[in-house]
Amino acid sequence: MRVLSLFLSVSLVALFSCKDKKKDQAPLVKNTPQITKGGKLITFQQVSPNFQSVSVSENPLDGTFSAPAIVIANILKPAAYAATPIILFDNPDLTQLYSAYLQSSAHYKRDLDFLARAKDMYEHQAGTGRELKEAETGLTEAATDMAEKEARFRMIGIKPEELKHPKPGNAWLMSDVPESILNNIQTGKKVSIEFSSYPGQRFTGLVSAIGEVIDNNTRTVKVRISLDNKENKVRPGMYAKANFYVSVNNTLSIPVSSVVAVQGKNYIFIKRGNSFARQEVVTGQQLKDQILILNGVKKSDSVAYKGTMLLKGLSFGY
Repeated sequence: MRVLSLFLSVSLVALFSCKDKKKDQAPLVKNTPQITKGGKLITFQQVSPNFQSVSVSENPLDGTFSAPAIVIANILKPAAYAATPIILFDNPDLTQLYSAYLQSSAHYKRDLDFLARAKDMYEHQAGTGRELKEAETGLTEAATDMAEKEARFRMIGIKPEELKHPKPGNAWLMSDVPESILNNIQTGKKVSIEFSSYPGQRFTGLVSAIGEVIDNNTRTVKVRISLDNKENKVRPGMYAKANFYVSVNNTLSIPVSSVVAVQGKNYIFIKRGNSFARQEVVTGQQLKDQILILNGVKKSDSVAYKGTMLLKGLSFGY
């Protein structure tokens, strides 16, 4: 009997103990997200701490904008005394254009002299009106040809007058800069240059010219940078990174990690309660860890900046 009583006592204690444990255990919450609207809306029963968001701010930003650059020319001293300095381009097409420009400039000067002589002879009745007309036509054709080549150089940020009297010992770099930061680029402004050929070294150049045409596809403009190259360390064709100082006022910005790219488009995820709504955005330049947003969000929107890659996978299915 004692053994039986002891067995019953132990069983009852174990039974009530199991019941207490079941009471203490909280029910498991299923947090499988619901994906609706073709992946544009992701809803959780409870948002995980893995997803963190931040409000879109409108603050002045300053920092460095980096753009790729390439050395397009090196200005060398002429071999002969009083000869024109040599411009060594990296591109055969530019070399050919430069040669054609020099020829058209020479033809223009020649035809200008022809016209002056033809006018003088006509005024002194030593020449005919036909000869004067031919001289005027020749000058017009020479001027048109020279202007066409000057326009091609201007499009890429090279001033025609610099081609006539280039400064030896200089190198020219070309960089494509977004139109959105053009107001921060002025001629004479310093630019920090880094070359892949000289890791760890920084060179200082100056903005020499800004292209006069915006590329319709990339929305960028050519910016030419002059660099002291008396030691001939820099050679045409070298790749570099141009670092421009940029200051932007009252522009919406979010952390770079908030933006995901899919098939050439940029997206963010706006937090609304327990949901994240996918939104396409138009981005501007990146300044430090912030990226400017030109279209797609408004001030005070709460945008995910952690867990965005997981949201991207849920939204797009990969």
